Amino acid sequence: MRARKESSGSSGSDLPDRLGRLVQGLSRALVQATRRAGHLPALPESQIAVLRRLSHAGGRTPAQLADDLHLARPTISNVVRDLTADGLVERRPSPADGRSVLLMPTARAEEMLDAFRQGRSEVMVRAVATLPDEDRERIVAALPSLALLLDRIRAEG
Repeated sequence: MRARKESSGSSGSDLPDRLGRLVQGLSRALVQATRRAGHLPALPESQIAVLRRLSHAGGRTPAQLADDLHLARPTISNVVRDLTADGLVERRPSPADGRSVLLMPTARAEEMLDAFRQGRSEVMVRAVATLPDEDRERIVAALPSLALLLDRIRAEG
């Protein structure tokens, strides 16, 4: 109800700030709900971001990973050290350059990510199902605009 109240009568000048807070809150709430549902271990979000990127990219060097995630290399080193110690990331010699290593998610990491994706989907299905039809229709109508906004934000990065 609060979201509707905030949206009525607004001039739109606060739209970027409101949308940013909403997206950030939605993302955090989704991760927390998925964790509570038992589909995701309590890994820090930085570790989850690294695992997702490695899984999606099929492996990256530490420098590439730092650039991809806009994190400092020492931060990546610390995160990768912890993930390696937990058996979630392995280091392999780079086929392109024998001096560097490729970071690869382990099978265990891929299983965790799959469980998270499944759990996240289940949480979203349950939450969306509780919405009135008119609200689901509004969300569906907004999806193309949100996708365009995402593309514009990525283009700035």
